[in-house]
Amino acid sequence: MEMTAGAVLNGRAGRKNYKLVPCSKKKKTSGESSLPDELMFYILVCIPAYVLYNSTRYVCRQWYKIIHDPLFCKEHLLRSSTGLLMQDPYTPHTGEFAEFGEMSATVTEINFMFPNRVLSTCNGLVLFRNPHDPSTLHVANPLTKQTVTVPPFKCHPDGSCISFACAYSKMEYKVLCTYGPDGGKHNCVMLTLGKDHAWKPINRQKLSDRGWSMVRDCPLSVGQFLYWADHREKSVVALDVESELFIEFPSPAVWSFHSSILYVERERTLSCSVMTYCRSLVDIFVLSDPMTGEWRMLYKIDFGAQKHLSTCMDHASFPPSRAEAFFFAPVAWVNKGDVLVLYISRPSGIDGYFFAFNVKTGNFFKVGSKLYGTLKDFCCGYTQSLESPTPTEVTIH
Repeated sequence: MEMTAGAVLNGRAGRKNYKLVPCSKKKKTSGESSLPDELMFYILVCIPAYVLYNSTRYVCRQWYKIIHDPLFCKEHLLRSSTGLLMQDPYTPHTGEFAEFGEMSATVTEINFMFPNRVLSTCNGLVLFRNPHDPSTLHVANPLTKQTVTVPPFKCHPDGSCISFACAYSKMEYKVLCTYGPDGGKHNCVMLTLGKDHAWKPINRQKLSDRGWSMVRDCPLSVGQFLYWADHREKSVVALDVESELFIEFPSPAVWSFHSSILYVERERTLSCSVMTYCRSLVDIFVLSDPMTGEWRMLYKIDFGAQKHLSTCMDHASFPPSRAEAFFFAPVAWVNKGDVLVLYISRPSGIDGYFFAFNVKTGNFFKVGSKLYGTLKDFCCGYTQSLESPTPTEVTIH
């Protein structure tokens, strides 16, 4: 017997007893899925943001609706791993993003033309100035291309410091500007993106005179706090953008002629690296609670003793030398706080490379092949996300 479409064998193999079953004529409607929304939510939340935005959201209506749900964006952000954003200060229209594995890093160009140098990042959003009008600021998501213009403020851009952070209770982003002097005093103003149309002053009465002098500099955006931390100061100043109140507490170490101190973000908290000169030894502290100012020791690392370091130096075209002869500068924690990215350069020069050290496995490897001529202001921890700069008044470019 010749079988036709829809025929199903009835009985054991070898028997010539068949039953014809007609195929269903019912067609699935476009966008219909066999899995419930709750299950699809937890499947999709594990997919990288760039895959979700560029392809997955177009599969069906159900997936599109889930991916564009603010609750999904928030959950996806919590699960996302941090990489490294690198921007060459000599070509501010370009940017690179490095994703990290156990033994290597993948560096790709960011598909977004930055009009100017990045000033600050938070949850996958970037803050930058308008190149034609430096007093105008923009916040954008380089992945989704969503951009919002910050209401203008009246101050000279050369005398101002700008940053922003997230108030997580309402997922609102607040931009801070310190500028001056005005009558011998600096000013501190803030606004909420998509909500405030004018800047409002921030109360700084709880700060000491020394603490207020630190606030004149550019802060580090970490979680829902902005931090001012100087290696020469005995204290750290924090601004809780949720309550808009300042906090001042002791730093874990103070600069000396034998060590250097650098502060970077680690998993939405502040970390402090105390590096001993000429010995490649570093103590890592993390801030346990900004409200109490409590620090705890996290790691003690000797980069000179790392077995992979000399091999990395050879591949980076550094001249043969002892590891202790190089300048080490921690710049970011990535991969959920398991990988420390360092900028390593010759002590007598300004050229250097980015390297990564996995504190769990001890692996040490070079990030990309580009030789950078400076360290400041163009590298930071960064997460690709689906976050919107503001829930309203967003323009798509």
